Amino acid sequence: MILRRTYPELYKSHIVKLFEEYPEIRPWWREQSKEVQFPNGSRLFFGSAEHENDMGGFYSAEFADIMVDEAQEFSQSELERLTGSNRCTSNPAITPGMLYTFMPGMSETGLPPKGLNYLKRVLVDNQQRGEEINQRWGFVQAFAWDNIEWARKELARDGVSEDEFYSWDHDRRRQYFVARTEFGRVLAALTNQFLREAWLDGKWGIFQGQYFSNFDYETHTVEPETIKFQRWHKKWISGDWGFDHPACILWHAEDEEGHITTYRELWGRELGEEALAQKINELSVDTEGKRENIAHFWLSWDAFGKLNKTTKKSITEMIGAALDPKLPKPTPADASPGSRISGWRLMYQMLDARTWSISRDCPKLIECIPSLVRDMERNSEDVLKVDHGEGTLGDDPADAARYGLQNMVRAPSIPWEVELKEQVALIDDPTARAIQTQRLQARRDELIRRDGVTPTGGRLRWQRH
Repeated sequence: MILRRTYPELYKSHIVKLFEEYPEIRPWWREQSKEVQFPNGSRLFFGSAEHENDMGGFYSAEFADIMVDEAQEFSQSELERLTGSNRCTSNPAITPGMLYTFMPGMSETGLPPKGLNYLKRVLVDNQQRGEEINQRWGFVQAFAWDNIEWARKELARDGVSEDEFYSWDHDRRRQYFVARTEFGRVLAALTNQFLREAWLDGKWGIFQGQYFSNFDYETHTVEPETIKFQRWHKKWISGDWGFDHPACILWHAEDEEGHITTYRELWGRELGEEALAQKINELSVDTEGKRENIAHFWLSWDAFGKLNKTTKKSITEMIGAALDPKLPKPTPADASPGSRISGWRLMYQMLDARTWSISRDCPKLIECIPSLVRDMERNSEDVLKVDHGEGTLGDDPADAARYGLQNMVRAPSIPWEVELKEQVALIDDPTARAIQTQRLQARRDELIRRDGVTPTGGRLRWQRH
């Protein structure tokens, strides 16, 4: 099977091309089932699944070979579940295999495509986790100049054979591609630096607008068994409440040197107030099964203004009533003007200073942090709000971490001029840079007028008049 996200993409890039190159197999095409039935009994299926729910039919099928084209458009969950269909029970001589083709870049939403972080981690960076190491992974970096079809017309004009072209080294083929081919000139002329480096040179590093570009899995995460707590270490809980969208609760601890470790995670949807509290009760125990000494429980402010339709009590009242008496009641996380921005900046600085570590028992938080991007439309100092949806984790784990850190740690200040310079440095075009500078200055003035606050440390610290 060859799979793509939408049928129009599949039709144009594979079905049409197949019949152009092999017109003799057109009589074997079956339009209704979207498959080629070969005389020897083999079948080549063409599949598309625009939405996550459309994948169900493929999960229950059997395919000896599966190629997922533009695999970055599929979520980690979709790709992992699809591996269960990669089998062949009819012919023991066949070894099933899967092939992903994918590329760096951004989706139309301005966010990294659903599966890009996963594919980059397990294939490009070769960083498999847990049971992933039991699979056989292989990655081949391909460049546009590896495909002679982009240069065939020009090579014919220059009298260069295919064998001679492939005998050239990497740099010479790249130079020829950029200088002589139409597609090469198009890619080299891209004004967006991130797209140019991604599409032309295949760079997999940071993507445009990525907020936590300094996050590194090996540096900032730790194995759970290496975390050692002392009885005097301060512990607290923070959470982002939700019912329809996920609720995320995190546990944190600070040692005598001021280093903070986020060591436990609870994540789930449609957890009622009492069920959520019971889960917190069950998890808030140490390695000896004793109740942990938790100092605070910071919870997102939206949970304090909502009433349960049945009991007429607030969400937080019901959670607090069901919590173990030895655990603290929920307290509203800071929702003052600028708190989101100062919280994100604090998290960034703590990662930079390596004063914050995350246990690998917190997979949702670890997955979430590198996927966050700047809100370039409203405020580039803020993180773009992302709701949980099809194949999308959302930003709830990061919000829960932000509440837990910014309510317990004082952020150092950054001069406004330094902060401004840092923001506009992301923009290549001088005109766009000047416009963004004006917008940021106007935004700063608006906050002062509207909220009566003065940014004494850029986006980090705010002082009420």
